[in-house]
Amino acid sequence: MNVILFTDIADTAGYGKYAGTYKLATEIRAAGYTCQVIDNFSWLGVDKLKLLIDKFITNETLLVGFSCTLNEKRINGKVQHWGITNEEFYPLLEYIRNKNKKIVTCAGGSRVTSNSDWPGIDYVVLNKGDIAILKLLSHVAKGTELKTTSNKHSKIVNGDDYFYTQEKFSCSKIIYETHDIILPNESLPMEIARGCIFSCAYCHFDLIGKRIGDWTKDPETIKSEMIRNYELYDTTHYMFSDELINESLPKLDMLANAIAQLPFKIRYTSYARVDMIHRYPEMRELLLESGAISLAFGIETFNAKAGKAVGKGMDPNKVKQTLHYCREKWQDKIITSSNFIVGLPGETEESIWETVDYLVSDNSPLDVFGFLPLFIREGEDGRPGSKIDADPAKFGYILDKGKWSSNNMSYNEAVNLTRKIYTRKDVNNKAKFAAATWIGRILALGYSVEEIFNIIRSPDIKDTVKDVENRTNLMKLDYYNKLLEI
Repeated sequence: MNVILFTDIADTAGYGKYAGTYKLATEIRAAGYTCQVIDNFSWLGVDKLKLLIDKFITNETLLVGFSCTLNEKRINGKVQHWGITNEEFYPLLEYIRNKNKKIVTCAGGSRVTSNSDWPGIDYVVLNKGDIAILKLLSHVAKGTELKTTSNKHSKIVNGDDYFYTQEKFSCSKIIYETHDIILPNESLPMEIARGCIFSCAYCHFDLIGKRIGDWTKDPETIKSEMIRNYELYDTTHYMFSDELINESLPKLDMLANAIAQLPFKIRYTSYARVDMIHRYPEMRELLLESGAISLAFGIETFNAKAGKAVGKGMDPNKVKQTLHYCREKWQDKIITSSNFIVGLPGETEESIWETVDYLVSDNSPLDVFGFLPLFIREGEDGRPGSKIDADPAKFGYILDKGKWSSNNMSYNEAVNLTRKIYTRKDVNNKAKFAAATWIGRILALGYSVEEIFNIIRSPDIKDTVKDVENRTNLMKLDYYNKLLEI
């Protein structure tokens, strides 16, 4: 193999691939190189990883990449990005180099910054990697020019310097090959669009504030990608990679029409916004008819003052009314969720507890939910930043060594409050899977939508958690065994 890419499945309940690494593999293969993706990095352990290294790394191997989105661990107070300890990772890196002294190593993923610098990692790909990985590979294989900056150990390649035109992006795909090991029932990640037309003040995502219709896939591209996956792998379950599936009525119409033309039915999970359904009530039917089974809404707060401050201007009562409107049509057909942020401008601890009490009540139309403390990045690190990052004082925050404080709360208080929320049994009973986008990973384990609804409503989840873990581990083992058979 010319290229080996190590990555992981999400560190959540269930089993599901990340889209990013397979998008890179698609581009690498299209350029004429061979590429093997190896999932489950942190689960495999050193012994299994060495067997896979022995199998796939040869004298023809040019590049070995590691996803910095690998399940991270906090060890002795330090975050280890690779999902295994330094004591395990660096000898493994040396083992790779002993197989082929000419191998170049790289790292990429959402946690890479302009300050990323690891011994033994030659290149770090910052931001969008789709085309940057080809530029790096060409540089390694042919000595072509490559724009970089340097840290002590690693050279930085900024993917924003080498990205698609919108026209080329609209026709790009994630093309899975048989040696990517698509398991039965697996929900595949698939890009529908990138970016978001909104620009919420706390959001760190790329391409936010885009125009409606920008960075969106062509309907024929969407359709042909699904048909290929169905013909080769019987795929009918998807995790749509799209920050906002219902950014406009024309976009949702386009997607629904493309899916309606398929000779089979699909089911998908995605992100959506309640205010768009309030504005365009017909979206309720379009989402259901197009195959949505699980939607994560970007609500973040039910406090009107906090919502207005960060770009969620819709009256919280209207948000709740619209959620009830959706539930009337979707009950037992589409699972809904939202994460809520602790520490937004103007929101007090009392307001947070009011939200908690509402979410666990019988009156709440959301099926699952989660809470996270507000995070503010201090200083630029080469990645897209939020509006709050850029000007904390404008939103009432003071930063001190990476931690914020405001008139209502501090970062430490937000962290402690979030932990306290999860000590409540009624919260844990209804926060089982935290985000609706995870449901695709639960479906991959063989559960039906009906069974997932029963799990969500069950007052006791101990047996379910154990069963989910067992099924997930069996899928990981199945994946590993199939890798060895290639």
